[in-house]
Amino acid sequence: MRQKERIPQLDIFRAIAIFAVLAIHATSRTLAETLGTNMFHPFLFINKFSQFAVPSFIFLSGFVLFYNYIDRPLGGKTLGKFYSRRLLYIIVPYVLFSLLYFALKMTAGHTWSLPPGEMASKLWKYLWTGTAYTHLYYIIIIIQFYVLFPLILWCLQKVRRLAAWAPLIGLILQWGFVLLNKYMTNNGYWQLSKGSLAITYFSYFLLGAGIAVYYPSLKKWLVPSREGWRAGKGPVWITLWLLWIVAGVVHVELWFNNYTKKTVINSLWYEGFSNLHALLSCVVLLQVSFLLYGAGRGLLTRLLLSAGACSFGIYLLHPLLLFFYRKLPFHGGSLAYTAAIAGGWLFALLGSWVVVAFAFRYIKSAWIIFGSGPQKAKAGSKSA
Repeated sequence: MRQKERIPQLDIFRAIAIFAVLAIHATSRTLAETLGTNMFHPFLFINKFSQFAVPSFIFLSGFVLFYNYIDRPLGGKTLGKFYSRRLLYIIVPYVLFSLLYFALKMTAGHTWSLPPGEMASKLWKYLWTGTAYTHLYYIIIIIQFYVLFPLILWCLQKVRRLAAWAPLIGLILQWGFVLLNKYMTNNGYWQLSKGSLAITYFSYFLLGAGIAVYYPSLKKWLVPSREGWRAGKGPVWITLWLLWIVAGVVHVELWFNNYTKKTVINSLWYEGFSNLHALLSCVVLLQVSFLLYGAGRGLLTRLLLSAGACSFGIYLLHPLLLFFYRKLPFHGGSLAYTAAIAGGWLFALLGSWVVVAFAFRYIKSAWIIFGSGPQKAKAGSKSA
């Protein structure tokens, strides 16, 4: 079977998404520290508007998986290779970094004196729930999607036209769970941490699946171009971008009113605008990635491609750098504070990026720590 064309623009997509992840983490403390000041709204905007980051990565996972596997026979050999790669490049680095962050927590909390049995129980819980550090829950979500992927793939291969309905199916499943969890929890029937469950992100994963299956025909709508503009697609793209901006701004303002005016509204409004903004972000980021890649292979494009290729390693490593950065003493007014927060974002990004890129370039077994490394594009190679 002929391999699919590689889509290098996806590395730019990854780069933008990882920049947003770091923006969320770099500003996580600012919401409490700047409340009641003029700096609060700008930091809140950065933090909440960037919340599309994890949904975008999940969308991309869905897109890449179904783009690569939708036309492959679903046999034991295919599944064996699929899961062995995920074990090597996802789970092994996850376990290593969980151990690292567990040690960091134990050291920071001065809790090494705990009984060995209690310590082992705590570590086991961290590994199963992705809570060794605040960002590792994402890996648990992705693993859940990997477990579900063969079943979803089998369904779409058997009934290909289901792919057209996949985003809607994902939305229904996700919101069905959101509503059940909200009202059943309120009635005391159950208590689930929905942020660590794959079903909370079904709309993004299945949007990626639907677009991947129909990518050849959708590409002319997804990729902005002069030809597309002349063909009348421009108003659709403008409307998409305007909706994306409006949804993001409304989501931010809902939180601003909640923090500053203590307004109480149904939590589904927050959930709804967050979901809408994240879904629109998946498509907008795809368009931006193609636009940036099409602008030429200049320095900016090469840097974005490199950051995207190293994004998994950056994701795993950056909180460690941010942890130590925040130990540095900073003094001064609002300008110095803003510079310190921006410096944290830049230090965490550049520091982890340099370490990961260096490791992949000079250390043969770097994949053990940082997962799959950058791949050189080859003619006719499949998308990664």
